[in-house]
Amino acid sequence: MAEDDEDPSIEVINAAQDQQASPITFDHYKSLADPTLMIFVAKDAVPPFRFKAGGWELLASSIDLGPAMQTRITDNGYFLCRVNDDRSGWTELTDPSG
Repeated sequence: MAEDDEDPSIEVINAAQDQQASPITFDHYKSLADPTLMIFVAKDAVPPFRFKAGGWELLASSIDLGPAMQTRITDNGYFLCRVNDDRSGWTELTDPSG
């Protein structure tokens, strides 16, 4: 029996890795009460803090995010931030009162 018969082919391994690495998409919302408050959640997930934020307005669906934001959403279920007044950047928040 040949060794190749027992080991998965390179194509099978590459296909499995591609499937695992396929990007997860996310939804991006802004607070109705405070338009500088933004939240990112996994696609079709319900954003937390609905009442403190006065509700959420969907800005974009099925977007891709960088690995740091993806990790934060995986760990916390969301990525919450406040956009700077001059819209030059943002500050990550751990809860909407920040």
